Amino acid sequence: MPTSKSLPRTLDAWVQHLGKLPLPIEQQQHLRLRRILGDSRRTWREIAEAIESSPSFALQVLREANQSSNSLSDPAESIETALSRLGLSRCEALLSQAPALPESDIPLAFKQILLISQHASQQARGLFGARLARLWNELHGCSLLFLSPIWPLLCAHPQLFEAWEQRVLLKGERPAAVEKELLGVTLIQLCVKLAERWRLPEWIARGYRLLERDRRQLVRALHIARDNEHPLHQQQMLDADIPLRHWLTHPSNCVLLANGLAVSAHHAWDTAHSLRWQRLTGLYLQIPLNELQQEVHQHAVSSARLIHDPALWHPAQALIWPWDAHRLKPAVSAAAPPKRDDLAAWRQHCARLLADPSTFANVPQLTACARDALQACGLKRVLLLLADRQHTR
Repeated sequence: MPTSKSLPRTLDAWVQHLGKLPLPIEQQQHLRLRRILGDSRRTWREIAEAIESSPSFALQVLREANQSSNSLSDPAESIETALSRLGLSRCEALLSQAPALPESDIPLAFKQILLISQHASQQARGLFGARLARLWNELHGCSLLFLSPIWPLLCAHPQLFEAWEQRVLLKGERPAAVEKELLGVTLIQLCVKLAERWRLPEWIARGYRLLERDRRQLVRALHIARDNEHPLHQQQMLDADIPLRHWLTHPSNCVLLANGLAVSAHHAWDTAHSLRWQRLTGLYLQIPLNELQQEVHQHAVSSARLIHDPALWHPAQALIWPWDAHRLKPAVSAAAPPKRDDLAAWRQHCARLLADPSTFANVPQLTACARDALQACGLKRVLLLLADRQHTR
């Protein structure tokens, strides 16, 4: 495993290192794509959807179409457009060049970042699909590929993902400082350069330029979004800032919002970072925060149903946890020995439960004693389930 000392340390070196890195495709998915590309009965839309189901191959198709086309032509904004520019034979050749690996050989961090991208695509589909129906292909493709400049980084150096999680999400260190220490550059700078080199769609480039060069506009929008409980006041503030109002309604913002929601939910749903993206999305859609959160949670569940990999983490799993629970937790020391009073209470409750004949007059008394015994031994949240007498439920 490469150490941080062996990694590139400049922006140009990173772009050179990652710019043409081949991305692996799982073997079964590789065979399925080969069959679909060779099936003359398929429509362009069906083939494009099959390519989108493999994000790493979707990126290779899009960047090949944009890098090989005339520099004066507009970049392809969707996989379907890229497919029509390349043709099926070229796509089959690209597929042959892509490494086909067993699932166990593909780095876990790489698969995890692909899951986050697919989650973002599902959020974009659910939140903005109806509003941007005419731009559906652009919305879906750009939402899926927004984080693609990070994919080759985590494919080649998967250890960086865990280091970033531990230091940024768990310990709360500043992302830019951590990235400069690990990479020598910030992730946003690297993403901007790779997006420009690959000529990714303008919606993606616009989002990265906003994060790198025009954060003041984003901060102004976040300031208004905080007042989510007073929509009339929010509208008045937007009316007083015409350039901000025009910027906020641009459809490319949906790509950034969907990915902001997906990335922030990777750690927890209740963090300040996640709340900021939720409020900003609520401002864009002009709906209350509680309605927005309900929709976001539903779309997360829909995303989890489409991705079946027990080795990966999906934020929808945390929706059944207590609201303030986080997936990443600091290491805890060994549990303290039980207090003498708690130990005595536990023994007393156990003696009552084991007594023959029973001292309990009804089921509530029995379950209350069992609850007290469990709490005395350290369990703070207890749920007891009883089958009905007829065993019909």
